[in-house]
Amino acid sequence: MMNLEELMQKYQQLTTSPVNASLLSELGESVTPLMQTTSLRILLLRTTKDPKTVSIEVEVWLPNHKESRDETLDDSQDKPKKDNLSHTLSRLIELLQYLLRLHESGFTLDVIKHDCLWTASRSFSKPPSRKMFKLLLPP
Repeated sequence: MMNLEELMQKYQQLTTSPVNASLLSELGESVTPLMQTTSLRILLLRTTKDPKTVSIEVEVWLPNHKESRDETLDDSQDKPKKDNLSHTLSRLIELLQYLLRLHESGFTLDVIKHDCLWTASRSFSKPPSRKMFKLLLPP
């Protein structure tokens, strides 16, 4: 996982390079991943019209608990299933608390119900503070 310095350095590197017009989405935005884990990703969105304004979008989805679904219902397997589900729920709580902290710092929250995908987004006209990057580090 990326540390604070690496996150800030990668942000600086990505936002100082020109917006690649050939990679724009249908909305006219350049979407570049800043960080990705198994249950979240942080994206940078910029336009060619205003490349100095950077929108940061954090996407969070349910942690993968495939292992707990694939196990048999045999009593000997009961404990691993419960442990896995407990771990999944604990991770989900951490991620929701992370989203709450982002929301309290000015990010707009949204949920895409079909995919159970939560998003937090905020635009910056100048580079975010070190405190904001600390906040962006996933749990």
